[in-house]
Amino acid sequence: MGYAELELALPTDFSQELLAKRIASEISTKSFKFQILKRSLDARNKRDIHYLVRVGVTSDTLGGEAPATESLELPPQSTGKGRKVVVVGCGPAGIFASTILARAGFSVTIIEKGSEVERRTDEIKNLEATGTFSPLGSYCFGAGGAGTFSDGKLTSRTKTISKERAFIFNEFIEAGAPAEIAFDAFPHVGSDNLKKIIPAMLEALRETGVTTLFETEVSRLEQSFGRLTSLELSGRHAGKIEADYFIFAFGNNSLDFYKLLISQGISFTTKPFAIGFRVEHEREEINLSQWGRRELKGVKAAEYRLTAKLGTGYAFTFCMCPGGRVVQTAPASNLSVVNGMSNYLRDGRFSNSAVVTPFRFEELEKGEVSPLRAIELLEDIEQKFYSFSGSFAVPTATISSLLRGKPTAKPTDSSFPFGLIPADYSELLPTTVLNRLTGGLRAFSRQLKCFENGIALGFESKTSAPLQSLRNDDFSTPPYSNLYLCGEGSGHSGGIVSSAADGIKTALMLAKKC
Repeated sequence: MGYAELELALPTDFSQELLAKRIASEISTKSFKFQILKRSLDARNKRDIHYLVRVGVTSDTLGGEAPATESLELPPQSTGKGRKVVVVGCGPAGIFASTILARAGFSVTIIEKGSEVERRTDEIKNLEATGTFSPLGSYCFGAGGAGTFSDGKLTSRTKTISKERAFIFNEFIEAGAPAEIAFDAFPHVGSDNLKKIIPAMLEALRETGVTTLFETEVSRLEQSFGRLTSLELSGRHAGKIEADYFIFAFGNNSLDFYKLLISQGISFTTKPFAIGFRVEHEREEINLSQWGRRELKGVKAAEYRLTAKLGTGYAFTFCMCPGGRVVQTAPASNLSVVNGMSNYLRDGRFSNSAVVTPFRFEELEKGEVSPLRAIELLEDIEQKFYSFSGSFAVPTATISSLLRGKPTAKPTDSSFPFGLIPADYSELLPTTVLNRLTGGLRAFSRQLKCFENGIALGFESKTSAPLQSLRNDDFSTPPYSNLYLCGEGSGHSGGIVSSAADGIKTALMLAKKC
């Protein structure tokens, strides 16, 4: 069979039948098979918005050869026989590290401080109905990590994880994710789908022998001669657990765990990360600005990605959630942090995005800031935003009032489930940070027609980790030869895909030792 790849421009609501007709016209035969390789939206000309679709076609009439495909090479099943691994954290890094190790024959136990998806869902509903915070069922912790209750975006700028990405997407699809994630330029799953996919993935892990201990927290590390020997646990499965190897795949919401690790001699360095606030607009208004119409057949909702270079740095939008909601993702009962989420259809009334700017803790204190002090400073800001209202209600300002330098007094509708309180952000954020954010808003209002019509709300601080762990060439974490830190909390990845890939790479490096 011969092979060719075709680039086709198709209507946004194209059907498989139309695609097949176009392929038949291009290769002059009806005898072929095809696979969509990539689909991206071209909205540069608002009068001719269409999909650009690349397809791989096989047919006897074609002369080319299909490119060789490379897949992730897994260790033999005998590699980990008789060896125990404890994985702390049940987010993307923890789940995929456990998947690789279990298939390589290791005995794997996952420890997670939060709950499984069903209880998390119930506790979050209670949080939004009553304001009662539960650490066992928050947006931050539990099965699937913070990403379970997010937009489920599967984009990653990392160029060196093509094999890992293909493996990750295949695992998601087998667990029930829409097949389109394999070819969409900006794939997303949606929180409603993730709440089904994560339990399916965990059940598959249990079927391979993986043990999962939820609502259980690490309270102490025990070591001997440069190796971790066991962990003391509190919570539902309190006690001690021993292992040959330990993987800590915690998220960047785990401020208390950072403190524990630092107190136990694990080395981190501070690094730049980004802070700011969420902005929110009417979904149809964003659609109108981006597409020139309020709806577009075949496309759920319009997106944007904006960057502004400023004299003192830059600002950018991050984790845009079309047709979604702004949610309270506090990692503790006395902190306040917002984030965005959306379901697969992205059909909510509002669209939201983070507007953030790179930030160093040295902007708050003169001289070098230690990792422990950095965590304390971050907590101070998150606590300030909670203290502003004494609840999970958040400060807000219209974008237009921020640009005028005057706090707003105008209430507005929002998807946010708690109250919005008009505020002067100059009393909440460092001056240098607010100046860059305001400069970004001014530039974005020029780039996107409706942008000035939106609101800013809350505090966004979880775009990436504020610290990065030291990592040896074999991915182990000093001073312990059998400890591995990976995922967002390690500072070596960010987002669902890159964190999952980091978990895979960590597991493969561990397996090489055996």
